[in-house]
Amino acid sequence: MPELSRRALIATGVGGSAVLAMSQWNEAVAAEGPFVHGVASGDPLPNAIILWTRVTPSAAAKPGSGVGPDVSVEWEVATSAAFTTIVASGTTVAGAGTDHTVHVDAAGLTPATAYWYRFRALGVTSPVGRTKTAALASASVPVRFGVTSCANFNWGYFTGYKYLAQQDNLDAVLHLGDYIYEYAPGGVLTDDIPKVVRTAEPQRECLTLTDYRIRHGHYKLEPNLQLLHARHPMVAVWDDHEIANDTWKNGAENHDPATEGDWATRASAGRRAWLEWLPVRHTDPDDWYRINRRLRFGKLVDLWMLDERRFRDQPPKSLFFGYGSAGGTSSAPGRGMIGEEQTHWLVDGLAGSSATWKVVGNQVPFYPTTLLANVPGQLTDLLGPQLSKTFEQPLLQLQVEDWNGFIDERQRIVDGMATVDNVVILTGDVHQSYASEIPVKPNKYLLDRKSAAVEFITPGLASPSLPTQINQVAPGVGTLFDAVLTTNDRLANPWVKYSEGLKAGFMVVDFSASRVQADWHHLDSTKPDGAEKIAASYQTASGSKKITKAAGPLS
Repeated sequence: MPELSRRALIATGVGGSAVLAMSQWNEAVAAEGPFVHGVASGDPLPNAIILWTRVTPSAAAKPGSGVGPDVSVEWEVATSAAFTTIVASGTTVAGAGTDHTVHVDAAGLTPATAYWYRFRALGVTSPVGRTKTAALASASVPVRFGVTSCANFNWGYFTGYKYLAQQDNLDAVLHLGDYIYEYAPGGVLTDDIPKVVRTAEPQRECLTLTDYRIRHGHYKLEPNLQLLHARHPMVAVWDDHEIANDTWKNGAENHDPATEGDWATRASAGRRAWLEWLPVRHTDPDDWYRINRRLRFGKLVDLWMLDERRFRDQPPKSLFFGYGSAGGTSSAPGRGMIGEEQTHWLVDGLAGSSATWKVVGNQVPFYPTTLLANVPGQLTDLLGPQLSKTFEQPLLQLQVEDWNGFIDERQRIVDGMATVDNVVILTGDVHQSYASEIPVKPNKYLLDRKSAAVEFITPGLASPSLPTQINQVAPGVGTLFDAVLTTNDRLANPWVKYSEGLKAGFMVVDFSASRVQADWHHLDSTKPDGAEKIAASYQTASGSKKITKAAGPLS
């Protein structure tokens, strides 16, 4: 392709990213200069925010290269895009040790205020980003989040990021994991399912620090992702694909030590690259890899972001596709997903919070999912405590890689939530849309309808659901499978109030003093010209712990 037309493609949007590969890295540098990866902001506080960029000092200093000189980088924060009033500025250094990424904790800012920021290096000024600080804990102001997860570059275009970037009045975008995927080109259900629409560099599975840095660098060339980062601050956590599918603390489903080396080395590489390439604030000087953290957004929202991979025990064995388990679950004492320390941090924090809404940023589905309805616990209680306890366990579970594989730990958290008003769980991972109440006791919900919290689950941004993948193999069968799952929810999981299993998209969640409303934005396709619409709107009223349909979409 001639250089002029490539420059035009890069400048005008998705088309540039679709054809741009790291093999054309020299052309990318020539076309875009040192700030080819854009700018980003994240983890807003009332008086500070993280600013991020990546500086490319030379064509040779591409992501993962480990080469290139230290570069002095200036940064500025202003009250308008014209930069007539600069309120914070400074100088930092980008070097090969952090893949020439830059993190600035810009402080001294005013709460609940929009700002614009930019960088300068090597005589060039970066694109301008917009961000916003959080409100003071005493301020009663509405809060609105965009919520997204699961963006596989190979399997779909990031069209949803474009529409999410266009949302007004967002205080932050919560990214709940799978920001990148580690896979080599190709499918996972079969060799060519899901269908591959483009491929990310490197053209192999990510195993090393170099691999993960290259993959992050390639994702950051995607114009819609750059647009999202430049428009809104992001609060992010990793899930599994930032390292390998179905990650747990000592391994992963998609890791073979015999052929792929030491797990701890690979895991550290994936986490380090993620921390380098995302606008994340380090909150623990003794633990650089700690990402579970707490942020306050005014009087209304107290936000806990969880780490559900680093401390997780190995999930139980699944029946098929990683989705089913008969019999034993990992509910033995001492086993868990987030570990004792993080569990206490969450449960104690929820109990002590003064915010109206206690919000949990959660990677994988929390609500119970079973394939067969439980005998109501009110009846099994008549059999005595031992038999009643036995009947509390589901006979057949659909999913076990999520919280359904860690029943005892989940129940301890639910018991804590049951004593607290207004807990809202925001979730990603499953590539499907759900609104669910969290029953205090699943086997008693049919008769007592008691719930401890509510959960809203965002669809995948560019990662197809299992029913969608099945449709790619056998058209229509995946849709039938989704209908079967929906019917099962109605019969066996009555706490599920909304589900949709085929569409990609994102959520917008709005918090007021009286209610929380979630709107599901669905795409008709993840192609560059895919259209977006609001497919469903559900809410929970303050003090209710229940989900009802909203009167209409958010304005």
